Amino acid sequence: MSKQLSRTKSEKIHIYDLVGLSPSVLQDGLKVMHSLYDYHSTAHSCTIIEHAHILPDADVVFLTDPAIAHRIERLLMKYAKRRFAIVVIATPEEMADLPDPTELLDSHIIDILETPISHRQFAVMLRRVQFFFKDRDKFDLMKRQLIEQRDELHKLNDIGIALSSERDVTKLLEMILSICMEITGADAGSVYVVEDKPGVAADPANYFANKQLRFRHTKNSSKRIPFKEFTMPISNSSIVGAATLSGVPLNIPDVYEIPPHATYSFNRGFDMTSGYRTKSMLTVPMLNRNKETIGAIQLLNKKTDPNALLTNEEATAKYVIPFDKNDENFIYSLASQAAVALENQMLFEAHRKLLEAFIRLIAEAIDKKSPYTGGHCNRVPVLTEMLAKAACESQEEPFRDFNLNEEQWYELHIAAWLHDCGKIVTPVNIMDKATKLEKIYDRIETVKTRFEILRRDLALEYQRALHALNGKSPEQLEAEFKQKLAELDDEQKFIERVNIGGEYLDDESIERIKRIGRRKLMINGEEVCLLTDEEVYNLSIRRGTLTAEERKIINDHIVITIEMLEKLPFPRSLMRVPEYAGGHHEKMDGTGYPRGLTREQMSIPARIMAIADVFEALTATDRPYKRGKTLSEAMAIMGKMKEDNHLDPDLFNLFVKSGVYREYAKMYMSPELIDEVDEESLLRIQPRARKPAEETASLMAIASPS
Repeated sequence: MSKQLSRTKSEKIHIYDLVGLSPSVLQDGLKVMHSLYDYHSTAHSCTIIEHAHILPDADVVFLTDPAIAHRIERLLMKYAKRRFAIVVIATPEEMADLPDPTELLDSHIIDILETPISHRQFAVMLRRVQFFFKDRDKFDLMKRQLIEQRDELHKLNDIGIALSSERDVTKLLEMILSICMEITGADAGSVYVVEDKPGVAADPANYFANKQLRFRHTKNSSKRIPFKEFTMPISNSSIVGAATLSGVPLNIPDVYEIPPHATYSFNRGFDMTSGYRTKSMLTVPMLNRNKETIGAIQLLNKKTDPNALLTNEEATAKYVIPFDKNDENFIYSLASQAAVALENQMLFEAHRKLLEAFIRLIAEAIDKKSPYTGGHCNRVPVLTEMLAKAACESQEEPFRDFNLNEEQWYELHIAAWLHDCGKIVTPVNIMDKATKLEKIYDRIETVKTRFEILRRDLALEYQRALHALNGKSPEQLEAEFKQKLAELDDEQKFIERVNIGGEYLDDESIERIKRIGRRKLMINGEEVCLLTDEEVYNLSIRRGTLTAEERKIINDHIVITIEMLEKLPFPRSLMRVPEYAGGHHEKMDGTGYPRGLTREQMSIPARIMAIADVFEALTATDRPYKRGKTLSEAMAIMGKMKEDNHLDPDLFNLFVKSGVYREYAKMYMSPELIDEVDEESLLRIQPRARKPAEETASLMAIASPS
């Protein structure tokens, strides 16, 4: 029997009579259905209409004449708390005045009766009112169900958006579990992830052959239970294992009453250890696009009261109920979304690890090609991130508003590791050129052999002179011979010393190199100069060991770095990697390379990398062409670079004040090279005023195709 046909006394339909039906009609018409209706007389009904806001919280029907039917309808639509119906009672004259009586009928005016009305007509009308409200009950139920389904779809959609936007796998698992617990009213829950077993090969015919379950996250609303990750085999002996293998949800009303024929069982050891009583359990596998199980959601103890705490067995018995089919279906749908989001994140993490491995592979390749710069590739990222962290933490201008989010940190990390990737094509004999005459080998040995030939020729000349004498005494000839040998020894030592390279070679030394180079000697019957033109050119290098042409090749590594990186299809979150990696040789006054950028045209991360690159190069002890500077020497040189507008003055000051330089030195420098640094004098240095010509030159360099 429907709810309308079995109403309790408090659920009666209220009749408000505004037309004054005859007592006989009312008495006989209500006789059969008096338990379903409460009748209110004309006077009472008029009062109700005047004060529509005091209508009872029940279904009501109004009996009214045609003249006021629509006015009453508008009034009731504004104030009525519950559903209402209107029946029009009209005299024959009133019916005659209506062109089309059916036009009165609408969603609330459900019937028109013409007087005189018999008790049978009245009873039929009451039955029609019953069916009207019965149909409304069905309609309202369908409407509520549709609203619930709509809300459920919206919630699933919102959850899907939230899941797809989370990038951290741990946070994603926390979100998945929290949402599932909230939707089902679960008191506790756990998330398991399917992963590869280390060292076990995959079997194309058996997805689970090399898989195991990892307990990744748990949550309990009633008790604080220590969390510890662990792995477990995937088998039908455990509840989560059985659900994982089958790929279908497993809903258990009470885990202490699992049927004897079940392959799985519940380990009560957890409850005994924690003092928590597990009762109802819903375990739902997470299936990916290929219908492979990549994880499982396990929910415990569905509660009738979400605020109840299950601190003892009595509370569990009172508040815990089984998970229903709606819970099962909804979580199964949600688990599918969660699986896609989780798999996407796992793929994202795998791609990120692949990118990291590829980057380290490049650094390793450079390291194997040149052990001198391999250390540089590893150390610059460390120093870059140390200084960037100091900038983020600084509360002073201009870094007060500077900060990096997780994606920007990763972007800087990648850029720092790739900042010298172009060196992979730089010839190793140039990259590691330790002396001015070095190519495949150090040609100083060839020059030393030529000096030996000169000494041999001097000795032969001395012997011939002794034999001929020619008016000179043996003592005089011997003195001249020794003097010439001493000159040769001095010149050889000078050439060996110049070959090593240094901070500066003056004009007088360059002239001496040329003069020595013009010495003649006989080799294979042919007279040649002691030094070739190319050797004189190399030995005349004023600073370091590289010629201008070799320096250009070295400098071109940054151009190649930018070209390589700009060809890579970086995602939006890594779009600035080429800029950061390609700017570490730029100078604040626009005289750097390769683009001649000024300070204003460089981002803070790019300027940070410039400082990191310089400091590492100055303090490195593994270069073949120079000794490592002491800490004070390195900082003094950088202070001069600050003054010359080569380094960012604000970042250099932060580098000093934050102590990052000293922290890094303790990590990578030899203790004997770490000495006292006059920080105050470094901070007092002011960059010199930039000349307009410098600014113009930098702008022209940017406009240049190079």
